[in-house]
Amino acid sequence: MRILALADIHGRKIKKVPYDVDAVFIAGDFTNADDPGFVDDVLKAFDTDVYAVPGNMDRKRVLEILEERGISIHFKAVEVGGYTVVGLGGSDPTPFGTPFELSEDEIEGGLSGLDGDIAVFHPPPYGFFDWVRGESVGSKAVRRWMEEKKPKMLICAHIHEHMGVARYKDTLIVKLGTAMKGSAALIEMSKDFDPIVVRFVEI
Repeated sequence: MRILALADIHGRKIKKVPYDVDAVFIAGDFTNADDPGFVDDVLKAFDTDVYAVPGNMDRKRVLEILEERGISIHFKAVEVGGYTVVGLGGSDPTPFGTPFELSEDEIEGGLSGLDGDIAVFHPPPYGFFDWVRGESVGSKAVRRWMEEKKPKMLICAHIHEHMGVARYKDTLIVKLGTAMKGSAALIEMSKDFDPIVVRFVEI
């Protein structure tokens, strides 16, 4: 299976994407807390199935639009190409009071009972790609879920300062760069996830 993953678009116009993929995963922050209708502009760039969650900078109307389009995976588990994909939008609380924030208890409750091969989350797990001014600001509830459920891959975004790949026990963590600066990830994997090949690409 071949996936294009992107996040943190923040209002940047996305042109038609030249990659042949089986699915597109969008891990939130379509907007800068402004026009929710921009979601539809983004979706026009893709000719394949899209699965998405909102980010903390997306107003609740963005989630409603994703639900109306039938592509939201926020607090859901869906089957994509024979894999179970779990989604989480918004983020744990920030110092800025952004539009879509959830308490750690809300995140834990929303993920409770969800299990999957692939996670598409806006916030990173605590301790991974989440350092801002020397402090980890990722979600502790996401970290606990990852340790308990052991997904094969966790795709995350939110913290603009970091991009990369790390392995934690059974899970490959893919931290996306920002699509507003033209960054995305092209991910290829076999049915048993061995190997998973991640390439950071321009869009």
